[in-house]
Amino acid sequence: MLRNETQTLLAQMKEFCPGLFDYCMRMTGDMTKASELVQDACGAFAETISGGGRMNLADDIRMFLFREARVLAGNGWYADTASLQNPGLVVGQSDLDLIRLDDVLRHLPGEQREAILLVERYKFAPQLAAQIAGRAIEDFDVALTGAWQNLLTRLPPGAVPVGSAGKAGPIERIPNHPAPVLESHMPVTNLSEIMEELEFTRRGVKLSRGFWLFLVLAAGGAAIFYFKYYSR
Repeated sequence: MLRNETQTLLAQMKEFCPGLFDYCMRMTGDMTKASELVQDACGAFAETISGGGRMNLADDIRMFLFREARVLAGNGWYADTASLQNPGLVVGQSDLDLIRLDDVLRHLPGEQREAILLVERYKFAPQLAAQIAGRAIEDFDVALTGAWQNLLTRLPPGAVPVGSAGKAGPIERIPNHPAPVLESHMPVTNLSEIMEELEFTRRGVKLSRGFWLFLVLAAGGAAIFYFKYYSR
C-alpha cells in the first residue's frame, strides 16, 4: 500500500498544508510556531502511514493533520492575535469588507475564533470540529454561538458573513496566511523519503536488538561450556 499509494497520499497531504498553516497562524499568531506545527503534523502523518495506519478518505487525512497540529500546539494555542497582520490583505488592493471581517475574527476570544474558523472557514462538520478542538460538542456549540454573536454585533448591519447558492462565504474568501520557506523549517515535500527514513530507523533498531541478543546467547553458551568442561 505504501509503495502504490505514497504519491496519492503525498498530494493530498500537500493540498491541505496551506489551510493547515493558516489555521495554525490564526490560532498561535506566530509564524515559526505555525511552521513547526505543520511540519510536525505532516511527520506524524507519515509515521502513522508507515506504521500501517490506513486513511481511506481525504477528509480523514485533513482531520488528522488539523487535530495533530492542535494537540502538538499545547498551551500556546489560544494566543492573542489582535495585532496579527495578514499579508494577503492590503488596504487599497483588497476588499474592505474582507479586511474588516479578518480584523473582527482576529479579535475574537480563542475558543470562539477556533470554533468559527473550523466550521465556517475550513468547513468541518461541528461534530468533527469539536473533536479537532478537543472539546465536548455542547461546549463547542456555545463557543460557536458566541462567535456568531460577536461577528454580527461588530460588523456593519446586513454584513452577514455567510455564502449563498453554493458560493463561498466571506470567511472562506479571506486569503490564507502565506507559509514561509525557512531554512531551519523546510516544509515536508517528500513523504516517501520520510517513510524510508522511518523504515530504516526501524530496521536499525531491529538489527541492534538482534546484535545484543546474539551477544547474550553467545555469552550464555560460553558460560555453559566453561562450567561443563573446565570448572571441575
